[in-house]
Amino acid sequence: MKTNNCSRKGLSKLGARLLSSVSAEKRSDVFTVKDAQELLGADGQMLRRLLFSLKKNKWIETIERGKYLILPLESGPEANYGTHPYVIARKLVSPYYVGFASALNYYGITEQVSRTTYIVTTKPKRPLRFHAEEYHFVRFPEKRFFGMREEWIGDLKFDISEREKTVADCLYMPEYSGGLTEVAKAFREKLDYEKLYMYATAIDDLASLKRLGYMLDVLKIKTPAREKLLSVVAGGYCLLDTCGPKTGPKNKKWRVIENIKKEELRLKL
Repeated sequence: MKTNNCSRKGLSKLGARLLSSVSAEKRSDVFTVKDAQELLGADGQMLRRLLFSLKKNKWIETIERGKYLILPLESGPEANYGTHPYVIARKLVSPYYVGFASALNYYGITEQVSRTTYIVTTKPKRPLRFHAEEYHFVRFPEKRFFGMREEWIGDLKFDISEREKTVADCLYMPEYSGGLTEVAKAFREKLDYEKLYMYATAIDDLASLKRLGYMLDVLKIKTPAREKLLSVVAGGYCLLDTCGPKTGPKNKKWRVIENIKKEELRLKL
């Protein structure tokens, strides 16, 4: 009988110790070289050989340099396996939270299915592709990096923006939300509008406040936050949707260029 050279091969005692330790102590199937060093108390050439062997025999897979995914037994002899991108996101950069269109999708606000996971961080990082998924990193200054919570996928937790912070972030950078028509869907949810106003104000971006006020007005949402927003609107005009055209009617009340139709926003409710 011919042996399939692509099948997984034996696992050494040291390799088994590393993989079981990662699962038990790190409670994850993603680990870094630093994690391996701490768990085994080994580094240098021995560790490099071990990781090379585990990868060659399809027990682990490289996500990016120095970061690995454990391929479990249930993935079969060919090690065909995928794990949730939000779980992988936890190890790609720190600090971080899953945000924008990815958070909208997680909360069931948008039905759009994307192969891109948006990750907010305070550090510069280039986009990363792993399997069929692309990880796009949006850098925020420290003052805008807040409003996240812990969620769970199985027994693994990850950080994600709160609903209201998700909406505030999307109003700040609509280009990462799938467009303002997708953000409009959030307003059919039970949002805390005072918290949303607080988060939008804390982001400290006047265009975000203009967009929020406009949305509350057009969608006929009654909240004291709307009057507060009217008191701060000033300055030049901003695009309502950064994903739309550069021209459109000017809304003098909210100082926005209406480059998408009101009807498109209202249909999402």
